[in-house]
Amino acid sequence: MRHSKALLLLVGVLYSSSTTFASVSTSVNQQSLNQQGLNVSSSYQQKSSQQAAEWGLTTEEWNRYTALMAGERGVWSPNLDPLTTLGIEAKTEAEKIKYARMLAERFRARVLKEIEFDKIYRQEYEKMFPEETAFAVEPHISQSAGRVIYFTRLDSCDSCKTDLGKILNHVNSQTPIDIFIVGDNVSDESIRKWAKENRIDASKVQRKLITLNHDNGYWFKYSFGKMPAAYQVKGDGQWQALTY
Repeated sequence: MRHSKALLLLVGVLYSSSTTFASVSTSVNQQSLNQQGLNVSSSYQQKSSQQAAEWGLTTEEWNRYTALMAGERGVWSPNLDPLTTLGIEAKTEAEKIKYARMLAERFRARVLKEIEFDKIYRQEYEKMFPEETAFAVEPHISQSAGRVIYFTRLDSCDSCKTDLGKILNHVNSQTPIDIFIVGDNVSDESIRKWAKENRIDASKVQRKLITLNHDNGYWFKYSFGKMPAAYQVKGDGQWQALTY
């Protein structure tokens, strides 16, 4: 009888200890999960703050942007930048103006940096490969009065193929024309190949009556999606749409 009581007492102690240990273990695990959740949340907030600062936005504005991109706006425009997204979805005219001005400043800064680097790249390319000058690609745009500015594409534009002949016939042998190729990942070699295929006069290219250029944002700024498009620089430096 004494042995039975002792055995029951031992079992009770072991069960109680096991229950206590399990309770403590569960509590520790829950605390660990809570801490991990806090760490993830803190890391996310820090990353959001950094991304917001890069675009000149507050954390609240960045959170609104991510919320918009998680909805139908993200489906329509999956790669839309934060400023354009917030501007399009702005609720007041003041907000639209604010984001438009921020986008204009950022776009201008980006274009200036690209033009500066592109100029250095062209200079170094000409030093390294001086023999490839028959169809040299110009580093920047000319603003001389009288010049014709023409935007076109190498592909995905059927009207561009027929329109090129029209604009070249329109400008006489004394009117310089700057041809800007619009598109992503357009190489110098592809522009030179295009020029040869379209029988661009190499002598005019050498005399700068025709220049071949990469577009660095001017088409977006002036043409509002029209392709192809032609302009002539007036005496005051303004661009006037050209009819031909």
